[in-house]
Amino acid sequence: MTETLTEPVAKVRRHRARRFGGWLVYDALLLPTGLLTMADAVLGEPETAARRWNRLGATAAPKSKARTFGNGLLSAVLGLASLFVLFLTVLAVVRGPFWGLVEHGPVEPGTWGGPSRAGAWATHGVLAFPCIVAFLFVLRGIAGLQVLLLQGTRKWVLPATIVVAGGTVAFFWAWLQQV
Repeated sequence: MTETLTEPVAKVRRHRARRFGGWLVYDALLLPTGLLTMADAVLGEPETAARRWNRLGATAAPKSKARTFGNGLLSAVLGLASLFVLFLTVLAVVRGPFWGLVEHGPVEPGTWGGPSRAGAWATHGVLAFPCIVAFLFVLRGIAGLQVLLLQGTRKWVLPATIVVAGGTVAFFWAWLQQV
């Protein structure tokens, strides 16, 4: 009796884990897939771009060359943003809960949680957790926005995507200017 009751729950948990890993992979592949989509538009093969997006998990129908190029450009910019957020997530994991393993210098009085090494480690770990959760929500939002962009069923998606892409470009331009 117990096996019958727990089997659907186990299937749901596996499906959720697969979905979680699926949109992380989707975010990681947005930049190269967006660039390939722009190349498909230039070469006049929007059907190839639609098949590529469908293989990746988004439902996309072939569109005009201009619209395919625009979707590829916006997807590439969203991919750049998602790779940056993925980088921040990995950095938060490494420098948060594992701070004491990667930081070997002296702990000075101005360090978060200092002056003891244990206090600094605990503070970095506690502060990293909400950041990691927020970064994962941002990544899920980027993937969802891009899928809605490809489907083209809602009118608010294109302006929202343009605003997010514009903010990403402005951020990276400012970041490159300081480097």
